[in-house]
Amino acid sequence: MSHTFRYLIDHEPVPGERVGLPAADAHHVSRVVRRTVGDGVEVIDPGGLIWTATLVAVGDPTVLEVADAPPRRSRQAPLTLYIGLCDWGRLDMAVEKCTELGVARIVVFAGRRSQRIPGPGAWDRRRERFVRVARAAARQSGQGSVPEIDGVWSFAAVQAALGDGHAIVLDPGGAIPLTRALEQVPPGAWLAVVIGPDAGLAPDELAQARAAGAVVCHLGDTTLRAETAAIVAAGIVLAATGHLGRARGGASINGESDA
Repeated sequence: MSHTFRYLIDHEPVPGERVGLPAADAHHVSRVVRRTVGDGVEVIDPGGLIWTATLVAVGDPTVLEVADAPPRRSRQAPLTLYIGLCDWGRLDMAVEKCTELGVARIVVFAGRRSQRIPGPGAWDRRRERFVRVARAAARQSGQGSVPEIDGVWSFAAVQAALGDGHAIVLDPGGAIPLTRALEQVPPGAWLAVVIGPDAGLAPDELAQARAAGAVVCHLGDTTLRAETAAIVAAGIVLAATGHLGRARGGASINGESDA
């Protein structure tokens, strides 16, 4: 099965519309993956609709024609992931993989045990990179939608947000496994999962989370880095809530047929 290349566009097209690709994507399609006129690609609009398209011009400009076939819609999971500050490169990985899985929102926060908290300017620059990473992951995976990315929050701000719905905090000292905690979450409910920095949440932070109604649970006996815990937790949550299943109508979330 050949790989399908996908590109993000800035509006919802109409069937048969011709759309130009920006310079970076034009370079990718012609110089990197070497697609030519007549080759098929996919485009993803801001609403997460995924359209098939055909290249009708390659070069300057690169133009594709959107097919008449109805688009399919990717699905974002109703999940906010709060992750404590850790190494930037490892946060890149968490953003990339959680975007591929379909996490709707990612919030980076500074806990009591966090180190090297960035100033506003440094965070703004890093957030721009996270958005680029997320856009590339959405394009590659066919997820379509890019998660909302916020930070750097205080833990007090996280605590305040946890009172708005179902919340789970991961900690090695948690009394129950994550899978059991998810049994108490109604289908379709918005869920928040909190993962501390590598040094974990401080005891008073765990107490504050419990006071906000969060359930403190664990991922087993293994001590995981923050980004690993984020990816594992997102996968477990999405599997438990049905978001890793196939969409209705015979199409899966990634567009393969449901044989």
